[in-house]
Amino acid sequence: MTLLLSVRPRIGNFRKCSLLRLRRTYLVLGIETSCDDTSVCLYDRHSRREPPKLISSLTASLDNTEFKGIVPTLALNHHQVHLAPLVSRVLSSGNGLQQYRPDLICVTRGPGMRGSLSVGVEFAKGLSLAWGVPMVGVHHMLGHLLTPRLLTNGSSPQFPFLSLLASGGHTMLVLSSSLLDHQILANTIDIAMGDAIDKSARELGLNGNMNGPELEKLVRAHESSVMAGVSKALTKDELAEFGIQVKLPLQPKPGRPQAPAFSFSSFVSMVSRGVAKKGGLDALSETEVQVIGKQIQDAIFDHVIDRITFTLSTLPKKVVGGIRDFVLSGGVGSNLVLRQKLQDACSDTGMNLHFPPLELCTDNARMIAWTGIELWETEGLHSSYDIMPTAKWPLDNILGEVDGWLRVDDRHKASLGDIGAT
Repeated sequence: MTLLLSVRPRIGNFRKCSLLRLRRTYLVLGIETSCDDTSVCLYDRHSRREPPKLISSLTASLDNTEFKGIVPTLALNHHQVHLAPLVSRVLSSGNGLQQYRPDLICVTRGPGMRGSLSVGVEFAKGLSLAWGVPMVGVHHMLGHLLTPRLLTNGSSPQFPFLSLLASGGHTMLVLSSSLLDHQILANTIDIAMGDAIDKSARELGLNGNMNGPELEKLVRAHESSVMAGVSKALTKDELAEFGIQVKLPLQPKPGRPQAPAFSFSSFVSMVSRGVAKKGGLDALSETEVQVIGKQIQDAIFDHVIDRITFTLSTLPKKVVGGIRDFVLSGGVGSNLVLRQKLQDACSDTGMNLHFPPLELCTDNARMIAWTGIELWETEGLHSSYDIMPTAKWPLDNILGEVDGWLRVDDRHKASLGDIGAT
């Protein structure tokens, strides 16, 4: 794939693009529809020296409890029903009278569910064309990765830094050397961590719209009862009686070299087999369910820490020594137990840990807007009107994997006036 430069007069108002990039203040509309949350926001980029000011942020979440998982057609319909009203609301001043008019539109292009993505992308194209403003098609996982930089106006974390991107669909350890240079150090070889947590929770009878937080609540309830003296802390023998057998995957074996990777599917099988051996879910006491929930949550997170530690041990010391920041982002990144385990593991490394606010861990338009701002201000990148939603889009090949990229840079600003006049 080639990187297209914005020298084609048929796409966009390039004189306006160039002038906008030079402006110190502008309004940014963010749109996120990669899965089943419809999220929009409006930022005021009032200064290049301070984080953008949030004017409004709204999200409509689809309740999938009845279906025990995401149904793509229902998610698509959800976006079609809610996106336009949400955008209308964020563009009003709150009293329904004054209307904001964004200067830049940032929308999730991928990865994600193609139908869901298409609703946001096509809506953004229409607004961009109608208003005559540039649009940036944003990589969803890059949005998660850059979330902490939103809060610091891009000053922290500084490149290079590490990220553990943990969500329902992705689990990867990434080394980011620059805005567009990302190396995936370890990826899952089967399912994502969030998917494993969700399925394990269902095996224990939990059936919420988001089972990760439900499992965390279950475990916290058990720990609280132990601290309050209502329940006693279990000995190793008692844990074996009340709990299940848990074994971390990808451990070293004679003749089998270790690989820098994650694996989570076996955890779901452990819960399923363990519950079946105890006579099924109906035969379990409340304490047993809580103990098994704690076992599997701890085991999944211990596996993550183990794999990160091993992966970093395979890198040259010079590379690891130059990394000062570690980001945990994505929906699973809101789990306080995982955060604590990472803090403990990194206590002797000298790395600064970055945990986004809980509301910015799950899918949200604010991270998409900020990522678009960084791509626009740093690289002069925006998107053509012929871009397509991209269900699979490698993070380590953001520019080369998809086409439709346009660039406004210093070399072409002089020619933009001529293009606009043709």
